[in-house]
Amino acid sequence: MLMANLALPRYWAVYGLLLQVLLFLLYQPALSIASSLLFALLLTFQAWRLYQNKPALSNRQINVLLAPLLLLMLLQVRQLGVLNLMLHILLLAAVARSLTVQQRGQGLQLLWVHYFAIACCFIFYQQMSMAILIFALALLNLYLQYRLFAPAESTLQPKRLMSIFALSFPLWLGMFLLFPRLPPLWQLPNQNMASTGLGNELDPGSIEKLVQSDALAFRVSFLNERPDKADWYWRAKVYEDFDGRRWQVNARFDSRQRRAMVTELPAFSAGAPLVKYQILAESSYQTDLFSLGLPVSWQANLVSKPAALMASQTPLTQRISYSLQSRLQTVPLASPAEKQLNLLQNNANPQARAFGAALATQFPAQPDKIVQALSAYFQQEPFFYTLTPPRLGQNAIDQFLYETRSGFCSHYASATAVILRAAGIPARVVGGYLGGNWQENQQYLQVRQRDAHAWVEYLTASGWQRYDPTAAIAPERILEGIEQTLSDNERALLSGWQDNWLGQLALQWSHLDYVWSVWVLGFNQQDQEQLWQRLRRWEYWSVLLYSLGALMLLGAAVMLRQFVTQRADHAHQAWRWLTQALGTTPAAGCTLSSWLTTLAEQNPAQQQALERLRKLYEAAVFNDDAAALRLLRRELRLQRRSLRRLAR
Repeated sequence: MLMANLALPRYWAVYGLLLQVLLFLLYQPALSIASSLLFALLLTFQAWRLYQNKPALSNRQINVLLAPLLLLMLLQVRQLGVLNLMLHILLLAAVARSLTVQQRGQGLQLLWVHYFAIACCFIFYQQMSMAILIFALALLNLYLQYRLFAPAESTLQPKRLMSIFALSFPLWLGMFLLFPRLPPLWQLPNQNMASTGLGNELDPGSIEKLVQSDALAFRVSFLNERPDKADWYWRAKVYEDFDGRRWQVNARFDSRQRRAMVTELPAFSAGAPLVKYQILAESSYQTDLFSLGLPVSWQANLVSKPAALMASQTPLTQRISYSLQSRLQTVPLASPAEKQLNLLQNNANPQARAFGAALATQFPAQPDKIVQALSAYFQQEPFFYTLTPPRLGQNAIDQFLYETRSGFCSHYASATAVILRAAGIPARVVGGYLGGNWQENQQYLQVRQRDAHAWVEYLTASGWQRYDPTAAIAPERILEGIEQTLSDNERALLSGWQDNWLGQLALQWSHLDYVWSVWVLGFNQQDQEQLWQRLRRWEYWSVLLYSLGALMLLGAAVMLRQFVTQRADHAHQAWRWLTQALGTTPAAGCTLSSWLTTLAEQNPAQQQALERLRKLYEAAVFNDDAAALRLLRRELRLQRRSLRRLAR
C-alpha cells in the first residue's frame, strides 16, 4: 500500500482542527460578522463530526456545500476588498479540505494550505506576542507534517531538533540580513477599516474619547540631544475649516491633490535647534505621520504635506519606522492663500466674535498682546479643565466661554482660534500628541492615545506661532501629563494597569516589543543597503572566507566521524543483542543478515519473526535508524526464550 493512501489517525485531525480555530481567530480583522458566523458554524460541524467519529464528506457533498458559500463571498467583494476576499477563500479552502481529508496524501495538501494561511497572518499583526503565536502555529503544522510520514512508534528527539535549529539559524539570519527586501505586493483595503487616532474632524468631544484609550500611538528614539519636554508637541493634523461647532481638515490636504505637488525643502532658520529622531508608529489606517516643529529632512518613502506636516504614501496598515530631522522653530507661511483661508469666519458664536473684535480694538495689529490677553482671561475667569465636560449646543463656543466654562483641550483650542480670527489674526487648530512617557533605561519615548492633544497656531511676521491655551488653565498637563491634571474620579476613566505588578509586567513586555519592532520589523531596504555598503568596504574578507572554509572542512570531518562511529556503534549493539538472544554466533565469514535469513528458512514457524528481526537490524545499521534499533531490542526481549530454543 502506498504511503499516500494510508488512513490518517484521529488525533491528527483533532490537532488540525485546533490549528484552524486559531487561524480563524487571527483572521478576524479580515472577516465580516456574517463571515465569522459562517466559519464558526463550519468549524463547529467539523468538531461534532470528529466527536461522533463520522466519515469524511465526499467530493460531491463538499462541492454542494461550498458553491453557495463561495458565491456569497463573491457578492461581498465591494464591502470586503479584493485582498480580504482572497483571505476568505483561503480559509474556506482549508476548512473545506479538513472536512474531506481521510488519507495521508490529502492531509499533505491541507498542510500546504495551512502554511500559506499562517504566513498571511503577518499581514495583520507585527507585535512580538502575535509573532510568537504565529510561529507556534507554524511549528504545530510542521509537527502534523512530521506525523504524516513518521512511524507510529517514533517520538520527537529534542537534541536532534536543537542541533538542526543551531545549524539552520545562521542561514536564516543571513537570508534576513542580505536577501533583497521587496516592497509589498499589495496594500490592505482600508475602506472598511476603523481608523485610530485623530480624525479629519475635531469637535468638542472627539479628543476626550480618544484619551481614555491606553493604546500605543507611537514610540520615539532621539538620535542626538533630546529636546526639552516643553517642545514635545507632535504635530499630526491641521484643522482650518470651521462650521460654527466643529473643525475640519481642508481639502488642500487631500492625498489626490498632494500627488501633484512638488516636495520642496522648507525655509528654516539655521540657528534653530536641530533634532534627529526615529519614530515607530502603530497602524492607524491613515496616512498622517507625527513630527516635531519644522521637518527639514526625511526618508524617500515619506511625503511632505502643507503646513509642514508629514505623511506616508499609503495608509498605515502595519507598523512603520521612519526617521526625521526637524528644526524647533515656527512653521513658515506657505502662501497668501493660506493666510486668507485661516481668517474665514461664519455667523455662529456672535459673543466670541464680538470678544475678538474688542481685543483687536484694544491691541491693534499686536497678535502677541492679544494672545497674552486671552491667557489672562482664561486664568482670571472660573474656567475648569475636565475630561467630562457638559454637552454643548449649536453655538458651542459661546456656550463654553460664557456658560459651562468647563472643557478639555479641544474646547480651549477651538475657542481661541475663533476669537483670534475675529480679531483679524489668522489662526488654526493643530491636532496631535503632547509629551509622552520617557523610558530612561531603554532610552525611548512612549506616546499613547491618552496623550492626544489640540493647540493653536496663529500667524505673525515670523511665521505660525504655537500657543497652547491649556497651559493657562492646567499647566501641569504640559509639564507632568494628563494623569496629574484630572481628579481621582476622572483618572479612573483612563484605562491601563500602570499602578500594579501586572502593569509593570506589561510595560516590560512593551520594551521587548519595541526592540523587536526596531531591530526586526524596522530593518528596511535602506538599512540593508547600508549593511551591504559596510560589508563591501570591510578589509578582512579573505580572512573570513579562509576561516569559514576551514570551519566547514572541520565540521564535515567531525560529522563524518560521528556518522561512522554511530553506525559502527549501532552495528556493534545490534550484533551483541542478537547473539546474546540466540545464545550463539554465526559461522566465520557469514554476515548477520544472511545468518538470520538461513535461520528463517530452516524454521518456518519462526520465519516471520526472524524476517522482522533482520529488517530491523538492517535498518538500524545501514539506515542509521535509532527507532529501528530500539524496536529491535524490544523484539529481542519479547522473543528471547523462543529464539534460544530455535538456536539449539
